Amino acid sequence: MLSRLFAFLFKRPPPRVAEQRDFQTLDNLAPVKGTSAAIETPPPVQQGNRLDDPADRSVICREAALNREQRIVGYEFMLRQGMRDRVQAQSRRIHHVYNEVVIRNLLQFSIHQLLGHRQAFITVLDSFLSNPLIDALPGQGIVLTVEPMNDASDAPDPVLLINRVNELKRRGFALALEECFEGAHFALLAPHVSYFIVKTAQHNPAKLKQTAERLVRQSGGVTLIARDLQSFDDFGLCCRLGFALFQGPFVTSREDWSGNQTRPQTLHVCNLLNQLRCEVETAELAQHLKQDAVLSYRLLRHINSAASGLRQPVTSIEHALVLMGRQKMYRWLTLLLFGSAQLSPHMAMLQESALARGRLMELVGAPAFTAAECDSLFVTGLFSMLDLVLQMPLPTALKSLNLPEAISAALLNNQGPYAPFLDLALACETFDPDRIEAAAKRCGVEVSAVNTRHFEAMAWVQTLQT
Repeated sequence: MLSRLFAFLFKRPPPRVAEQRDFQTLDNLAPVKGTSAAIETPPPVQQGNRLDDPADRSVICREAALNREQRIVGYEFMLRQGMRDRVQAQSRRIHHVYNEVVIRNLLQFSIHQLLGHRQAFITVLDSFLSNPLIDALPGQGIVLTVEPMNDASDAPDPVLLINRVNELKRRGFALALEECFEGAHFALLAPHVSYFIVKTAQHNPAKLKQTAERLVRQSGGVTLIARDLQSFDDFGLCCRLGFALFQGPFVTSREDWSGNQTRPQTLHVCNLLNQLRCEVETAELAQHLKQDAVLSYRLLRHINSAASGLRQPVTSIEHALVLMGRQKMYRWLTLLLFGSAQLSPHMAMLQESALARGRLMELVGAPAFTAAECDSLFVTGLFSMLDLVLQMPLPTALKSLNLPEAISAALLNNQGPYAPFLDLALACETFDPDRIEAAAKRCGVEVSAVNTRHFEAMAWVQTLQT
């Protein structure tokens, strides 16, 4: 398959020796889990109903893009950091292979079903735009960040490139440029792009202001994206400078919250969780629940939802508790606890990230744990961001919950049976390949399964948003 793609891209069939050399180079730069030698032949090998290829064994990563209200409007998709860094200085052909692996991952997991109304940002080489794999993407909701090679000796023909750009735009694709705001590449593509991406860490405030003003002046209708924001101060500055979308570590940055107190509603949910753990009688639990009209309403609304399939509506709190069962009730309350503090719009993004983290841990742990233990894995992942949501130190946030020892050990000391699964979820978010592989090994899973579970977790979170 790759030989045909190379022939299409370079207008000549590449020699098999060169083809093998490129894959040898790629494998040396970014070896995949479970292979002791380089890939000898590019075409995937059919095994049953699936393909054994680099895409199956790669770890796809994502980073959220937030709007000015700090709500998630899209994700940038990429392979893990180490692979990206080692490929940067390589040949155009190696970059093509990298781009192909990213897109085949996204196609394999039906990205259009995961995004909903959100956008996917994918970085590709300018010459890769002509690759037929691009045509397999849904178009609408896909933003292609087009980057040039430093060595322009084998650059695509400008006329053919613009013709392809116009074709992709007609199909619904949008284009972006990242840190390429001068020279021939910028002059050629700037009239056709919808986004300019600025790596804020590379600019001091004065230079950042100049860059933003120049881009707005030259292309008034283009959206500015601030990448690599480290803090909320950076976010505030970029908002004032006219940026509309934002990425970076500021999303999950932690501050000194040592003086913050737990709110009454949060304490009430914690009390109910503790009563469930202490196995109090259902009637007593119902009495405590009735003391909170909002919680009672939300419980009845949940149990009477269309998904429940009940023939008659439930009006009794005690009846609702019996129907739900204690394990599901505990999980439902943990979700309510996580949503009990809406201090800023950016909390919705934190909740979504925590849900994906918990679901990933639950799915990865399913083969090794009971259903109840999988629920505990989910709670561990969810509560690992509770300090960010409640804006207080994690030990303080957990103090009122009387959690099982295995959950507390993982969250506070990185110990116990759940710790490797939490570490794997964290590694997937930080794009650390060595940490991903080490955590996957500790969890007893192949790195190839991480992609699948990661996308399944994202899909599950999307169902909660509808």
